[in-house]
Amino acid sequence: MQENFASRNRQRSKQTAADRAYTEIREAIIDGSLPVNSRLTEEALAEQISVSRTPIRAALQRLHADGFVDFSPHLGAVVKGWSATDVKEIFEVRAMLEGMGCYLAATRATPDDIEFLTGLCNEMEAVAGSGQPLPKISELNRQFHLELLRISGNKRLEHISRNLLDLGFLVRSFSHFTSQDISRSLSHHREILSALQARNGRWAEAIMRSHILIASEIFTGT
Repeated sequence: MQENFASRNRQRSKQTAADRAYTEIREAIIDGSLPVNSRLTEEALAEQISVSRTPIRAALQRLHADGFVDFSPHLGAVVKGWSATDVKEIFEVRAMLEGMGCYLAATRATPDDIEFLTGLCNEMEAVAGSGQPLPKISELNRQFHLELLRISGNKRLEHISRNLLDLGFLVRSFSHFTSQDISRSLSHHREILSALQARNGRWAEAIMRSHILIASEIFTGT
């Protein structure tokens, strides 16, 4: 975990100690460095992030409010796990919000936006065809979804959807996918891109909703 924390490159001087601790711990949860049910001790985290225990405590409370951390009477703070019902509900909300984001993105995407998204699609397909580890394609997939939210131009929608997305399901869900599932997912990305090029918001919205709901079924087995 120390190596993962140390390797993160960001402008720390612009963040408070509590903000920095929040960002470091959240990203470690998202990328799987801190897996579900990991115990989060203030002492160890303070040493890893080079801050005092006070900002760590504040960061853990904030992560608890955001749904990343639970507090156990016997263990203290632990990385939260989710039931199949939890996952299903979050994916349902994501489908609605990110569908709306795609609708807006189709009306606002610039040629540069289209070019960037095309590059992500190309890279995901190259990774899928090369047999590289799934975390790589998962992170590219996350970038694709985040970029669509940015292009939507709705900051509140972007903020709420990003938080749901970053609860960790997107990064880890590809471990449940067969090669056929991955191929279908990448095909959805291409169709969303075609909808944006055609400036067809309804088309983009429909594909994104289906895309997320199918992922939910694969992830939960329901």
